[in-house]
Amino acid sequence: MGVRIKLRRVVQLSFFLFSIYTWWRFYLFVKHFDEGTEFVPRPVSIEAYLPIGGLVSIKNTLLNGYIDPIHPAAMVILSAIIVSAIFLKRGFCGWICPVGTLSEAVSFVGEKILPRIRVPEFVKVIKYGLMAFFLLTVLMMDRYEVAAFLQTPYWAIADVKLLDFWLNPGTLTIIVTSLIVLLTLFTRNLWCRYLCPYGAFLAIFSFLSAFKIRKTNCVNCKACDNVCPAGIKISEKKEVSSPECIACYDCIEVCKTKGLYMDFLDKRVRKEVYVAVLLAILFGFVIVAKVTGNWDSALTYEDYERLMKIRKFVTH
Repeated sequence: MGVRIKLRRVVQLSFFLFSIYTWWRFYLFVKHFDEGTEFVPRPVSIEAYLPIGGLVSIKNTLLNGYIDPIHPAAMVILSAIIVSAIFLKRGFCGWICPVGTLSEAVSFVGEKILPRIRVPEFVKVIKYGLMAFFLLTVLMMDRYEVAAFLQTPYWAIADVKLLDFWLNPGTLTIIVTSLIVLLTLFTRNLWCRYLCPYGAFLAIFSFLSAFKIRKTNCVNCKACDNVCPAGIKISEKKEVSSPECIACYDCIEVCKTKGLYMDFLDKRVRKEVYVAVLLAILFGFVIVAKVTGNWDSALTYEDYERLMKIRKFVTH
């Protein structure tokens, strides 16, 4: 059991470290323009942190028939994650997302040293409310507004503005972030379960997935309930097809009777096969984007040199 559980941790840790590396490289890229340090190429993968812009880009492609050349990777990455949710439920949340990994790590520490605080399930309305706000904002934009947004200086340096936001957080940002971390010590995966609009967005698409967890030979030991990162009461269900399920396989691994399994159209799917398909979808989109020339930004060194000087005056 230990070896198999480690697979998800290895995948999570790998993407988490890659995320840190990406942000560090991006910091050095920005620092070059601010302080004249050695030039470091901009890591394109930073665009994974521009999901709302990526959604606008998807709408632009559908309505206006062309791919945004400024941050095409934002659309590519978001599209890959959406497709993965349609076929594999919220595997991105359970295996890839660095914020989810950090949330689970903080929760793990809290569970070892602090008492638990039970949060009512209806609190999940917060993340769905936030998701609805962002989604409706994008849906209400017409084709001209979409195209106009993608041509603004703000969109051109949205990634830089995001870095500035976290390097120089305001008092409210510090308070809210600290409060979320503190509460996560007492409540398992607080952000992911109750606040994350990205997870709520993927939950919509996960309804289309044929993957579900089935149960046989249950002795009601509740071991599955205790390990579920999403807080699903698996022992009380005949099968789990909930949009909250992040397909982590943790419940399957701890089942004492081996009566839990991941099902796809009446076929059992091993953990290794599942994650292999998940990674194939994500990296497949990236490869196609690179081959077709829809990965790298059209912004030049000179463009960034100009935009960096005025970014304090650039707003939504």
